[in-house]
Amino acid sequence: MPILKRLEAGLRRLRRRTAPLTWAGNAVHCPVCDRSFRGFRFAGNKPARRPNAVCPYCAARERDRLTFLFLTSADGPTPGGPLLHIAPEACIQPRLYELAGGDYVTADLVRTDVDEHFDLMAIPHADAAFRAIYCSHVLQDVADDLRAMGELFRVLQPGGWAILNVPVTAQVTVDHRDAPLRTRSRGDRRPHEHLRTYGHDFAQRMGAIGFEVRAVRADDLATREEQVRYGIDTPAAGSVHFGVKPR
Repeated sequence: MPILKRLEAGLRRLRRRTAPLTWAGNAVHCPVCDRSFRGFRFAGNKPARRPNAVCPYCAARERDRLTFLFLTSADGPTPGGPLLHIAPEACIQPRLYELAGGDYVTADLVRTDVDEHFDLMAIPHADAAFRAIYCSHVLQDVADDLRAMGELFRVLQPGGWAILNVPVTAQVTVDHRDAPLRTRSRGDRRPHEHLRTYGHDFAQRMGAIGFEVRAVRADDLATREEQVRYGIDTPAAGSVHFGVKPR
C-alpha cells in the first residue's frame, strides 16, 4: 500500500507540472490557482463520472471553486484564528491559512498529513477553542452527524463561523448507516463512506444545533457567464453552508 500511495503521489505531481501545457487554453478559469485551461478534468467513475469538474493544476473541484469565491468575496468571513480545518483540501489550505493569520490546525481521523487525529464525534479540544471551522464533504461519512455538528458548535467561539459543506442530492435527508453507499476493502483503515444522503433540509439540521445559517449559492457570487467559465454552473458545486455561533 505505501508503494502504491507513493506512486499515486508521484503521478499527481507529474500531472500538475505538465497541466499548463497539456491543458493549455482559455475556455475555463480556476479562481483558486488563477489559471486558465481548455477545460477541467473529469471527476468520479462511471456511471457517476462528471465532465468539466477538476482543475488540471490545483485539483480544485466545483465545490472548492465556489467556496473559494465566497472566502475571497467582500461578503465572505472575517479573518482571524484559530481555525480548524477538517480533512484538509490542499487547494483551499492557503486561503484558510491566510484567513487564520497562521493560527491554523488541520485534523483527520486517519490521514498522516495533518496536525491532529480525532473522531469528529469526540473532538479533544476545550469549549470555544476555535474562531473558525472548515469541514467540507465529511459529515456524510460520520456515523452520527448531529453529534459531530454539536461538537463543532461546542469548540467554536461565540461569534465564530463554520463552513459545513455536504453533497445535497435529495429533497430530504435519509440515513442509511447500515448500508453505506461506498464500503472499504479489508485492510483499509478508512471508514465506510456515504452513510446518509443529504437533502435540502441540511441548513435546518445545522440550525437545530444552534447555528445561524446562510446558504450561499453560485448566483450570489458570480454572473451566469462567470459561473460557466469557473465551472460552477452545475449542481455539483452545491452551496456554501455558512454558519455563525450566536454570541
